[in-house]
Amino acid sequence: MPVEKSEGMTPTRWAILLSLGFGVSVVIMDATIVNVALPVVMKDLGLTGSDAQWLNAAYALVFAALLVTVGRLGDLYGRRRLFLAGMLVFVASSVVAGSAVNPSMLIAARFVQGLGAGMIVPSTLSTLNAVFTGRSRTIAFAVWGSAIGGMAAIGPLVGGWLATDLSWRWAFWLNIPVGLLVMIGIVRV
Repeated sequence: MPVEKSEGMTPTRWAILLSLGFGVSVVIMDATIVNVALPVVMKDLGLTGSDAQWLNAAYALVFAALLVTVGRLGDLYGRRRLFLAGMLVFVASSVVAGSAVNPSMLIAARFVQGLGAGMIVPSTLSTLNAVFTGRSRTIAFAVWGSAIGGMAAIGPLVGGWLATDLSWRWAFWLNIPVGLLVMIGIVRV
């Protein structure tokens, strides 16, 4: 669906913003949700202290290291394509992380999740800048930034609830339905 030429917030632009917001939200929430679920994961999978450090570090290091490089790849090969590929990688690795049977499998899945996250965030930011202009750009950046801040606060709450009442595995599996909805948004708008 092509973006309308007006500078205002049209229904299509709101749909784009919703897809971008949920895309960045799932990445940020995943960065924080695991911290709270970590004691339960350590007990269930027998993670050592070193394993626990790598569980979070693998995600954060790959994510941060790729932001600039992957942002440039989005400029060369298409932001939308990179956003979709990043969501596919992120969702697939979330399936693996939630199904992990040992520390190595979980750490490897977190490494791949970091790769997906590193593809998603610069794609969402550059898409905002390309699609929105004028006053609508201000609104779009405010929503995008609020999604990041809100998810950084909500992630630990959700992580605690999932680890206590369901299973730590849902800290990863929660990404699947959200990621699928985002992918539908990427394809449709």
